[in-house]
Amino acid sequence: MIDSHAHLLPDFIKNINKIIDNARTAGLEAVINSAIEPKHFQFAENLEKNNKGFIYTTLGFSPSWIKKLNFEKAYNSIRDYSSFIAVGEVGLDYHWIHDSFWKKKQQETFGKFIELANELNKPLVIHSRKAETECLDLLEQKAKVQVLMHCFAGNLAEANRIVDLDWLISVPTAVVNRKKHRKLARSVPLENIVIETDSPFLSPIKGQKNEPAYLKYAAKEIAILKEIPYDEVDSITTRNTKEFYQI
Repeated sequence: MIDSHAHLLPDFIKNINKIIDNARTAGLEAVINSAIEPKHFQFAENLEKNNKGFIYTTLGFSPSWIKKLNFEKAYNSIRDYSSFIAVGEVGLDYHWIHDSFWKKKQQETFGKFIELANELNKPLVIHSRKAETECLDLLEQKAKVQVLMHCFAGNLAEANRIVDLDWLISVPTAVVNRKKHRKLARSVPLENIVIETDSPFLSPIKGQKNEPAYLKYAAKEIAILKEIPYDEVDSITTRNTKEFYQI
């Protein structure tokens, strides 16, 4: 089992080494660590080096922070690193960003990150909160690499569009308590699903911070919703994650 998306970063988690130990003890094969602004990049690279073969890194730019982050610095900094396995998370966020100027700015920067992923031949990990159709439109126009819709919460028509494009939808541990994720998990073919924690967010346990060790909650819930064996969910989502990230 692989956590396809987590944030093992000091801004969010204090006891990162303990969290990694917990993930190993829980039987995870790997954790994909998403660094979402330039100040995270060096830390994430060092964490990967210190946990070779278990921690892998993606580098991106949080669209919800576009008003306070330096896009050009993030864009240029990514080129300074070699070991990362995907560009992301990047995308659009219309939950926190409402005014038209900043929405347009998000679209411009997102387009540039798609072009960067194409240039580097790295897959894309997409943040699309309340902007699912707009994200898909831009991706379909520009992306020449594989796409993973992280923590996707769009409607079934949008999900079917993703499946038709042979891209992936990431189901988070919040599937245990959020109706939208449950509906998607039930409807989307397992061949198009990976699972994630988005640690330390979206915990399946009320009152506790999320961590990769809790990934099993997502797998168990998907198995129940689809009425298939847990081992089948584990096997296929792990295979999907490995193929997407080429690990």
